[in-house]
Amino acid sequence: MGIDFSTNVRQTATVFTQYRNTIDIYTEDKEEDKVFYVNLLKRLLAGTGIQIKDVYPLGCRNTVINCCQKDTDVKRKKLYIVDGDIYLQFRDKDKCNRLYVLDAYCIENFMICEESLCHLAYRLDGRKSYDEVKSLLNIPQVLNNLVHPLIDLFFFYSIHMELYGQYEISHIDTYLDNKKENIDNKKIVKKIEDIRSRLISHGIKDNKIDYLLKKRKEKFPYNLETLLTIVSAKNYIIPYFKHIIHKKMKYDIKIPKESWKFNLVDNYEVERLNGLKEEIIRVSKS
Repeated sequence: MGIDFSTNVRQTATVFTQYRNTIDIYTEDKEEDKVFYVNLLKRLLAGTGIQIKDVYPLGCRNTVINCCQKDTDVKRKKLYIVDGDIYLQFRDKDKCNRLYVLDAYCIENFMICEESLCHLAYRLDGRKSYDEVKSLLNIPQVLNNLVHPLIDLFFFYSIHMELYGQYEISHIDTYLDNKKENIDNKKIVKKIEDIRSRLISHGIKDNKIDYLLKKRKEKFPYNLETLLTIVSAKNYIIPYFKHIIHKKMKYDIKIPKESWKFNLVDNYEVERLNGLKEEIIRVSKS
């Protein structure tokens, strides 16, 4: 009951700040993520004349969708934004007036590129030139090393979700070696075997699992685009690069996890979010 009340309060409270926005944007996540979203949207909408100085985090994905479905106010221009999440792999996007489902696992996925990661490391270091940092980190190679193991893992996460109605996303640290430096492929293989065994124990046939895996491989080839679409950047890619940056730059900076994604905002590839940009413009003019 308390959660519902809190969500209603957050949703209703936009009346006090809506004068600052051309359109009201509701998102997943928490209050501490607001600055990240505001800065992300500021870059995305530069030159459009659309002003967004406040966003309104409502909590989890289901809460945002539920609020969107129940929102009958037509006086304000609004857009509810949710992650594509694990569902991108096996079902159509949720459809609701004023709801926008991202074309990736989470909003953080759009922050990942060589420039954004290198600029983050460069600013945190303050000792090496940008070109030195770029050469040292070798971002394309690191990302390429993640493609097969993490895509395989998320294929099986989604199969478990499709067949069993739940899955445990865990965290990249679960699958690193003891030095927290490299992916331990044996741990990922073990997790995939565990998922398959669990499904079989619930009466799912091997050929059914193999059929669903085949469909995913046909839809999502093993490449960087798929990695940045179906694998959680929040729980896997960004935390992995924290380890890589600490190791290769030889420092260990303790900053909040929100700070890592915030520091990616200034250099992310805005073109990858053109779909969201176009939808915000459309709703603002409707």
